[in-house]
Amino acid sequence: MFLPQTVLHDLRYGVRMLSRNAGATVVTVFALAIGIGINTAVFTAYKAMVARPLDARAPTEMVNLALLRDSSAADFTFSYPDYEAYRDSVHSFSGLIAFRLARVTLSNAGGMISQRDSVPASGLGRLGLLSSGASNAEFATVCVVSENYFKVLGVTPLHGRTFESEGVLISENYWQRRFARDPAMLGKTIHLNGLAVTVIGITPHDFAGTGIGAPTFWLPIGIEPLINADGQWLRNRENQRYRLFGRLASGSSIGRAQAEMSPIADRLRTLHDPHSESAKPATVLVWPGSPFPLPLKQYGGLTLSILLIMAAAGMVLAVACANVGGLQLARIRSRQNELRTRLSLGASRLRIIRQLVTESALLGLLAGVLALLFTWAFLKVGVTVFANAFPVEYGTLVFDVTPDFQIFAYVFAVSLLAGMLSGLAPAMESSRSALVSNSRAGTSPIRSRRLQDVLVAAQVAFSLVLMIAGSMAIRSSIKSLEMDTGYESKRVIDLDFQFAETSKYTAARKLALVRELRTRLAALPGVASITSARPPGPSRFRTVAENSQSTLHYAYVQANYFQTLGIPLFLGRGFQSQAGQPEQSIVLSESAAKQIWPGQNPIGRSLRLGPTDERPHNRSELFATGPAHQVVGVVRDTRGAEFDGSDSKRIYLPLTEDRIQDYSILIRTQSDPAQVIRAIDHVISAIDPNIIATSSTLEEQLRQSGPFIVSSLAAAVASTVGLLGLLLALMGIHGTVGYIVVLRTREVGIRMAIGAQKRDVLGLILRESARPVLAGLIAGILLAAGASYLARGLLYGLNGVDGLSFAGVSLMFLTIALLASYPPARRATRVDPMVALRYE
Repeated sequence: MFLPQTVLHDLRYGVRMLSRNAGATVVTVFALAIGIGINTAVFTAYKAMVARPLDARAPTEMVNLALLRDSSAADFTFSYPDYEAYRDSVHSFSGLIAFRLARVTLSNAGGMISQRDSVPASGLGRLGLLSSGASNAEFATVCVVSENYFKVLGVTPLHGRTFESEGVLISENYWQRRFARDPAMLGKTIHLNGLAVTVIGITPHDFAGTGIGAPTFWLPIGIEPLINADGQWLRNRENQRYRLFGRLASGSSIGRAQAEMSPIADRLRTLHDPHSESAKPATVLVWPGSPFPLPLKQYGGLTLSILLIMAAAGMVLAVACANVGGLQLARIRSRQNELRTRLSLGASRLRIIRQLVTESALLGLLAGVLALLFTWAFLKVGVTVFANAFPVEYGTLVFDVTPDFQIFAYVFAVSLLAGMLSGLAPAMESSRSALVSNSRAGTSPIRSRRLQDVLVAAQVAFSLVLMIAGSMAIRSSIKSLEMDTGYESKRVIDLDFQFAETSKYTAARKLALVRELRTRLAALPGVASITSARPPGPSRFRTVAENSQSTLHYAYVQANYFQTLGIPLFLGRGFQSQAGQPEQSIVLSESAAKQIWPGQNPIGRSLRLGPTDERPHNRSELFATGPAHQVVGVVRDTRGAEFDGSDSKRIYLPLTEDRIQDYSILIRTQSDPAQVIRAIDHVISAIDPNIIATSSTLEEQLRQSGPFIVSSLAAAVASTVGLLGLLLALMGIHGTVGYIVVLRTREVGIRMAIGAQKRDVLGLILRESARPVLAGLIAGILLAAGASYLARGLLYGLNGVDGLSFAGVSLMFLTIALLASYPPARRATRVDPMVALRYE
């Protein structure tokens, strides 16, 4: 066991030695800081996004509730009657709360920002949205919660009070961004979906509760029937919209709560519609509180992505350690006389190793401090920019990246470990060389050369894996953006609109306004055709009973939908225009027809459709359950947002003219859609300035969908990590070749003295440099092949080994490595033979 005074002596001596070689120390600290910083960023992001607890007092006491059906379907939403049953019957909880996110229309709040004034000249707002609402109405994202929500979470408002059955709370973030912290908002009456409510409190800054962001308002669940103009909203057991969270009672446990809930769940399922999914047997899931609706193990793709990101971060750190190991080997090699002297004075080899490792540990800790500061600053700026990119009415995403004890402990452990590991092998080799040195000590020992080559090969291998991963992620992202959707996406605009829920907007008035809007839009210059339907993106499911049970996507469309979006008809016909009851006919996509009737002609056959998603949705949704529908046509497959094409199996149902007010308007343009988008704002304002609308092309919607955003972020992260790995590897290669030149100075002098030409010396050094690089390339290609196999499900359009990425990146890496080797190799040719022969 080391004595404290000995450790202190090692530390003081290490500080003196590091300060004596300030240049080498700075380079070493910078290299280690890159590796430690990447790992710190990944760990911090994991804590802030994935492993974040609920925003509550004593969050470890909070738990999530869900049901896992025997069919493997997970239910994480409950109806209000079911919530009441669990709340009143489960005694393992000291409190049970309900929560859901919703979007409402905010009006008559005063102090509004004119949306038209905030829209750029191009007509596209932030995140590709264009708001054409007037200055007295806008969208608002709200959290609807049970009246005991804040009490159970243990959160008190910043100003005012929490609700019991009336009033709403405003988020401090929204209060600041939207109303400039106007004190008059407290006690003010506003309108949500036309309902007058009073602001009675302001929640703390960045308070996200059971979600991941601070909404605009917090609403008590008791006013939902009024907000949604549905008196049965809280009485309908099939209206399952609320997530449930509980606080464990003192002395209770997750297992006890789960056991207590199971018989209640069995009783409640008998009260549901016997044909619904909710009537099927289920297993109760209770797990530690998290904003995620299901336990993380249920998200297989997310788990794999996290593991791959952590592996990439670990590779960067490994490259940094190998880089620093090479630098340390060169630095310690220059101290051979010092080490021999200390050994001759009686110091043991273990004592020498301990001193050298202590110096490396100091380097690691210095790098950790630098990495922590820069990582925190970078993440803080990134989170702020990302949160501010969302329009104010969408609320504020909250990710806390402030370093806490766990992050400090993580950085300390990683820094200390990285520093010690990067210095251990050089310390052992250098102390051995000093111990067995003889008259030929001026030449390069074979063991030191081999260790140097191993360190270079390791850097090249790991860096190549990172570079290939980045290249494949970029190519996957490009392919996803170039994906053939099967419909016209560049010149079709989706106009989504919402009416304020006031008594003046009756169903008849809404229909009249939409008809007038369609008429005026059709008359705009550059408009080719318009139709009403939801855009071909994320959609709902219908069950199909025909020979076997199938579940397919579905959409209600007008008769000219296929012509407007340019979807070709392969068999049969499309829908016939009519204003009354919809015809009992359907159109299938190719893949849907093949799944239901493989190898057969589906035209004229009948289908009977099951309920929508096994759940009731918006009350304006049409239902086609009951009678059979005749297949009249088959159209080309179209893709929504899923890269695997799983959403291409679709059923199209006819949408009648008298229901178009509940659906978006799709506008096909003859030329640049930006001109039409700019004109839409003026058309809507002229018809009714209280209509709130967003406009974007279908291509922009695809770019903003979840899979596309994830693909783009993955490409950005992977390429950045790969470039950092390349930078570290090039630093290591350059330093290693320089080190080899120094060690072989005498050999070079002898060769030149006996007649070797400069080109011979240059070729010798470059060949010596290329050997570990080639070994690292071979190892890296093998590792990258394994990594690409594991990540094959996350890459769109790339199957297994991507030849272009592997060959292109490997060739580029070899070229850059040789270029990095050239300057020090060139310097070797300028050695004066007489000076080299006297070199020691």
